[in-house]
Amino acid sequence: MKRILVVCAAISLSCFLVRAQEAEDTGSGAGLSVVSRLDAGLSVDRLEGTYFNFGNTSLYTIFEGNILENLSFTVINHWIGADWGEPGFKYGLLVPTGDLYANTINFPFTGKSGYSIFDEAHIDYSFGDWVLSAGKMPLLVGGLEFEEYDFDVNSIATSALWNSFTVYQYGASISRSIQDGAHTFTAMISTNQCNNSPAFGFKWNGDMDWWTTSYSLMLSDRNRPYHTGNSISAILSLGNRLTYRNYFLNIDFVNRAGDPLYNFSDIDGYTLLMTVGVKSSETLNLSARYCLERFHQKNGEDTYYLDYTRPNASVQAEWFPMDGLRVQGCAGITQDKFYAVVGATYTIDFKLW
Repeated sequence: MKRILVVCAAISLSCFLVRAQEAEDTGSGAGLSVVSRLDAGLSVDRLEGTYFNFGNTSLYTIFEGNILENLSFTVINHWIGADWGEPGFKYGLLVPTGDLYANTINFPFTGKSGYSIFDEAHIDYSFGDWVLSAGKMPLLVGGLEFEEYDFDVNSIATSALWNSFTVYQYGASISRSIQDGAHTFTAMISTNQCNNSPAFGFKWNGDMDWWTTSYSLMLSDRNRPYHTGNSISAILSLGNRLTYRNYFLNIDFVNRAGDPLYNFSDIDGYTLLMTVGVKSSETLNLSARYCLERFHQKNGEDTYYLDYTRPNASVQAEWFPMDGLRVQGCAGITQDKFYAVVGATYTIDFKLW
């Protein structure tokens, strides 16, 4: 209840300050983006056969702006998500939540697990090189893979960590930028994805021309019944992006893996993700991705219930035929199946004031 009161109070304060400052023209303004994505996919599974899915089909809104010149807000909602694939047509069932909801399974208001339409809802106050933020925000974890908007990701080609991690949590953070914004250091305290204990995050984002970084360390009490020994989880994420002209190479390494069944999110092992791509023209992006996940988890009886490695290789393309429209495609293969997804994403922007 305290968390929902904090968010409601922050939004109410934002609305009040906006109305109070409109006549004074102090730099306030806001915009609304409506993002709709429609996908169609096919999977050929060695064990389950052939089935169809709707990939990342979804409807999002992004409401953000400035209350004052140095006070801003962001509210990101996903309203619709559909995945008919797993189980989907296979079992004759509609799965109305889909992969996009996996990152925000969270009902802190009731103490029950469930789905929240709010991904982010926070206010940010900047002063000089410092930024204070409070509300519901992404945890400082995961490297470059976690820095894209969910609707920009082909989730079938992502890691199990991305699919199973409850990354949107309530908390507060403080950031400082140095060298004209080339380096940003952030510290965060937030709710925990596993239980009611707090989580602590630290992050460095660096921009050194041809090399950019997203390095983070998150400490939390995982407190899962199948974990033995030390209950403190230290998730180290090392994201690197190397660029040369129109080419780029992303390398993410995380010292944890996600549950391949997407039930939990903090499995002993590692996640290695490499993406090479090229912006071949002003309207076309091409990339190839290889994800290697090592699952190595003990249960309470000190025997392994997960002990294997899973590769996932894919190629992806994006075409921008007009402003606001993106046509995307993805095809890949794992040790168990072949998959392909094509679709389109359309974004409409509105200036509210």
